[in-house]
Formats: sequence, C-alpha cells, structure tokens
Amino acid sequence: MNPKLKTGLLIFALALLGIGILKPDLSFFNKPVSPSAVVELDVKEPESPELKEKADAVVKALSANSDRKTDGLRLAYLYNDMATLVGLDGKDEVIKNTEEIRQANKLVGLMLRLDIKGKYEDLPESAQALVLTAIGDDNVLLNDDLRAKAVEGFKALSWACLQGSK
Repeated sequence: MNPKLKTGLLIFALALLGIGILKPDLSFFNKPVSPSAVVELDVKEPESPELKEKADAVVKALSANSDRKTDGLRLAYLYNDMATLVGLDGKDEVIKNTEEIRQANKLVGLMLRLDIKGKYEDLPESAQALVLTAIGDDNVLLNDDLRAKAVEGFKALSWACLQGSK
C-alpha cells in the first residue's frame, strides 16, 4: 500500500477516534429546516342565522377542553379543506352527492388521526347538526345550489372551530 495512503487513512482514523472520544458539538452540520409559513385561515362568520346558531354550539363544545387551541386549529383547517373538496365541480368534481360528503367527513378525521374521540362531549353532535343544517338529511345529488350550501356549511364549521380554539 502506498505510504501516503497509509498516512492519510491513519490520520482519518485518528480524527474519527478523537471525535468519538471528545464528542464535540457537531450540530452546525445539521442545520434545522425552517418550517414553512403557516397559511392564515380566512374564514368568515356565517351569514345564515341558522348556521350561526349551530356554529355557536360548536364553539361552546370546543371551549370545554384545555386542548382546544391545537385541536380547534387542526379542525378549522380540516373543515376549510373539506369546503374546498366539496366545492370542486366540473371535471375536478370529487364529491357528487350528500352521502359522499358524510362519508368523506367521517374518513378525514380517521386519516389525519386527530384522536379527539371523547375529548369534547358535545362536539360530534353539534358539528353533525351544523352539517345537517347545511345539506339536509337526504341522500341527493349535488346541484350548484346544494354544493354552495355544503361549502358554506363547512366554512361555518371551520369558523366555529377557529373561534373555539381561542
């Protein structure tokens, strides 16, 4: 073996040994990635008195737990995204009827592993009541009017969760 290569390997091995023994702070090599900017949630108070009443019940249900800040924000973003999903129409249409809205609403909480079951006693019922006020209880195809009402309902739910997180 080449003497220069031996010397180089020996120096490298000694350097690794020194790092292992001295354990210097090497955190400057691992620069933390700064988090992406949080998008401000722009949801407005529901204009419909019926939706506002149901949204107030959601706010009240959320305010019963000390974890409301994080849970409420997560739910607010979730329901805002649901409004976007339901609002897709034309060739981008994903949700076609009210039953699919209900199924999507059940699945997203499980998918995101929100783990809030049982934390907020009245939240499931009050959120369900708000959605029912917006889309009704029948399984019907979404027309433009009903789709807009569903979007308005999920926006109201998002607003309520945002308010409940405060």
